[in-house]
Amino acid sequence: MSDTDKERGPDREEGELAGEVLPEREETEQGEDFAEQEEDELERVKSQLAYLAAEFDNYRKRMAREKEAIVSFGNERILLSILPFLDNLERAISQSHASGTTEALLSGVQMTYDQVVAELRKFGLEQVSAVGEPFDPNLHEAIAKVAVAGKPEGTVLAEGRKGYLLSGRLLRPAQVTVAQGAAEAETPEGVEQGSADDEA
Repeated sequence: MSDTDKERGPDREEGELAGEVLPEREETEQGEDFAEQEEDELERVKSQLAYLAAEFDNYRKRMAREKEAIVSFGNERILLSILPFLDNLERAISQSHASGTTEALLSGVQMTYDQVVAELRKFGLEQVSAVGEPFDPNLHEAIAKVAVAGKPEGTVLAEGRKGYLLSGRLLRPAQVTVAQGAAEAETPEGVEQGSADDEA
């Protein structure tokens, strides 16, 4: 028996010295460490995702609240600009009652109307030109045709309801009465009947 065999005790496996780790055990420990690192990384990513999901949910709720506030108070500026007109109308009504005439009321209403139109121009509102203009289907809506001597066909004669543009885009068409041509004013049956008699 050699000295080496004597030094190796019966409880030691072959190839194992004191303090020495076999390659198989070292690989197993490294694999366990790697698995633990992967689990830690996975937990960290899960935690980040949960945090981001909560942040996005808070952002979505905040945006919904802000949108609701904009809808509720979005007209505040225009309503504040209209309140003085209501004040003027109330003054005109009370003055007409005090004087017993309608002239004060009419004057107050006209003044208030002019003030409203001027104020709404600041918001981009413009009136559509209609009376005396050629009929434009992009701006006007014909509600009647009338034969009028001396007026070219298609001329706007009267306005039933004013039309408006908002920043150059049509908000509401003007409802208008349009001049009808002399040929259209005649009864079509009479014209057709006369031409048929001539042919016969």
